[in-house]
Amino acid sequence: MQKNKFIALCLACLSVFIIERDSWSKDTVMWGHNCVPPLYVCDGDKVTGVAADIENIIFENLKEYDHQRLSSNVERLIDNLKIQDMFFCNVAMAKNPEREKFAYFSIPAAIVPPIHIFIRKDDHAIFGGSDTVSLENSLKNTKLKFGYPASRSFGKEIDSIIKAHSNEAHVSASYSSAVADQPINLLMEKRIDYTIGGYFALKIAAKKQGIEDKILPLKISEKQDYLVLYVVAPKNDWGKIIIGKINAVLQKEIPTQRYFDYFKPFYDDKTKDEFKKQYEELLIKPIAK
Repeated sequence: MQKNKFIALCLACLSVFIIERDSWSKDTVMWGHNCVPPLYVCDGDKVTGVAADIENIIFENLKEYDHQRLSSNVERLIDNLKIQDMFFCNVAMAKNPEREKFAYFSIPAAIVPPIHIFIRKDDHAIFGGSDTVSLENSLKNTKLKFGYPASRSFGKEIDSIIKAHSNEAHVSASYSSAVADQPINLLMEKRIDYTIGGYFALKIAAKKQGIEDKILPLKISEKQDYLVLYVVAPKNDWGKIIIGKINAVLQKEIPTQRYFDYFKPFYDDKTKDEFKKQYEELLIKPIAK
C-alpha cells in the first residue's frame, strides 16, 4: 500500500516537472508596437486597437509560444528586426525593398485607407482649393515647408517621391516616436506647411489636441490605393517558421466576420462599402490564389 502511494506521488511529481519543463522551453515572442491610433491605442499598460486585435488572434492560435508586448518607436522596431537572434515580431508593417532585406513578411494582414496630406485649413487656397493635391507638384514649390516622419513607409510610389526631394532645404524629416502627434504640432506651430500620414491617425491626433477644425486632409492625386500592412519577423530560420505559422492563422481568420469587424475604426456608414470592397480585393483574394 505504502509502495503504491510512493509510486503515485513520484508520478505526480514527474507530471508537474514535465509541465514546468515544457513551459520553460517555450520561446517568448516580443511583439513591438508603436502607439498610433487606431492601429494601437495605448492607455498605460493596456493596449487595444486594430493591430492589437490581430495580435490577440495570433496569440490565441500560437499557444506554443509565450507572447509579450513591447511599446517602441518605429526606429527601434526596425533595429530589433535586424537582430538575428531575437524572437521579435510586428503586426503592422508596410513593405518596401529595404525592409525585405532583413525581414520576412506574412501574407497581407491589414489594410489602411489611403494616406492624406494635411494642411492648415486657412491655407487651402494656397494648395489649390480642391480636395485633392499632387504631392510631386507641392514638393516642387520651395516656398512650402514639408515635414514627414522619417520612419514611416507610405508605399513605394509615395516613398520614392519623398526620397527624391528629401535633401532639399524646404523638406524636413522628423525622427520622433510620436509619428502622428508631432506632425500636427509642427503644422499648427507653422514650422511646416503640410505633412503626410494616415487619415485616421492624424485626425485622431488633431482631435486629441482640440484643433480638428483647424486642419484639413487632402487626397493625394498620385496614389489613392489602400496601404497594405503585414506581420514581420527577422529574416532567419526562426522568422521563416513563425511567419509560416502566422500565414496559416491569417488564411483561416481573414475571411471571418470577426476579423473584418476589427477594422471598424477605419470606416463609417458612408465608406463601409468601399472598405469592404478593398478588404476583399487586398486581403481575401490573395488567400484564394
